[in-house]
Formats: sequence, structure tokens, C-alpha cells
Amino acid sequence: MIVASTRASRTLSTKEFRHLANKIGNLERPFLKEFFPRWIESCGCPIMRLGISYNKRRNLVELAVSRGCTAKADPGSDSHVNGDIQEGATGWPGMMSVRVHETDGVYDHPILPMAGEALQVVELQCHSKLAAKRFQKTKKGSKPDGSDDNVDASTQENRTSMDSPLLWIRVDPEMEYLAEIHFHQPIQMWINQLEKDKDVISQSQAIAVLEKLPQLSFAVINALNNFLNDTKAFWRVRVEAAYALAVTASEETDLAGLLHLVKFYKSRRFDTDIGLPR
Repeated sequence: MIVASTRASRTLSTKEFRHLANKIGNLERPFLKEFFPRWIESCGCPIMRLGISYNKRRNLVELAVSRGCTAKADPGSDSHVNGDIQEGATGWPGMMSVRVHETDGVYDHPILPMAGEALQVVELQCHSKLAAKRFQKTKKGSKPDGSDDNVDASTQENRTSMDSPLLWIRVDPEMEYLAEIHFHQPIQMWINQLEKDKDVISQSQAIAVLEKLPQLSFAVINALNNFLNDTKAFWRVRVEAAYALAVTASEETDLAGLLHLVKFYKSRRFDTDIGLPR
């Protein structure tokens, strides 16, 4: 009714919405006073693009961060008059947290500044240490550095993940910011996140990443299948795992995802004695 009486097209501008909201619900309360200037009238919500590299010698994680925003500030707006609003046009208050799951525990690092330089490299010190490895003799046909041309990408990925005390990493795990986050970590760390993290949001995020991988390994398919069969997992996330198995089924993986789905269906809907639906 408010919209219809305001504009024939049944749409509201931000200014009209603020006026009506303030008139009806007293929106201009102290704790909401800076919401519109910071999140709507300036550059909107942050877009974070992050990637990691483990420094084995210093036992730390180097986190590369690129911070952008969903919209550009309007040069003709009043956002350049007020100093507080001007700050919102270039950044956001506080520090974004990074949660590192290591072999010896879980550690939170609230060290990502949400204002200042848009491109940054942040160092996260690891608390866990790798166990000493015994020297392995180089196999015939392998390179001097220990790598092998016959080893596929997934095996190399697993080998890399074993060379660090990191299990998986989450950015803004408590979702304290209205942010769009694009985070890159090794595939095995996404699998670890799916299999070991009990947070349903974390599980869903891992499935979304694994589902969109350009090349799928059997380790990814098996992880999705194991999660689908986990009766202790939240049913809604299990549905996402089933959907991921369906959309990733291809000849490259011998339709393994589809076969897992058929097996899952038969185990619950078929009579084991006669092999027909109940």
C-alpha cells in the first residue's frame, strides 16, 4: 500500500524508502544511522578475492588479498561531504577474521583490514609443525626434484597438502560482513573442510567449490558420495552433495557420480532379496 501510494510503478528510491521507514518505524536510530551511508550510498558491499601459499621454511601462510566493492561511489552524491561517509566509500570498519584449521588445533586470526590498500599480502603464523620425514629414494623416471610426469594433478595436489600442517582455512567464518568472498585453496583442503567441519555453512561452501572444478578427481567424487551417505549430516546439505554428484557425472570419470546415486537409491528403495523396488 505504501509503494502503491508513492509511485505508480510500485518501486521506491532509496531516498523515498528511508523517508517512509523513518516516518513509520523510526529507522534513524543511532545503531542504524550509518547503515545507508556505508552499505548503500557508498561503494556497497566488499568483494574479497583471496589465495594462499604455505611457506615451509618459516612455517606460515601467506594470504594474498584483493578487496573490491559491489558498486562505485557516485561522484555527484553527498557522500564526499561527510567525512564518515567518505570513509565508507573506500573501506569498512574492523578486521575480517581468518580461521585456520591445523593438525594441532583451530586458530582465529582477525587480521584482514577492511580499509586501506586494496591489494595486500598478510602472513598467518602456523602453530602446528610438520613431523620429520624420512628420506625417500628417487624413483626411476622421476625428476630430480622428486616430481613425476606420470602423476596426475590430483595426486600432486594431495602431495602438496601433506607438506603443510594446514587442514583447511575459512575466511569470515562467522559471516560478520555483508561480503562476497572468493577464496582459493588446494582441492584436498576443500575435501577436508567437507569431511571434517561440522558447520553446515562450511560444508555447503565446500560442495559448491568442488562441484565447479574444471577437472574432477575420484577423490572429490568419493568425498561427495561419503557425505551423501553420512546419516549424521544435515539433510539439506546431503541434497546438495547428491546434486553435485549428478552434475559432475561425465565420461572422464566413467559416470562415477551417477553410479553412486543409483547405488544410493537402490540401497534405500529396493528389496535386496528380489532386486526390485519395494
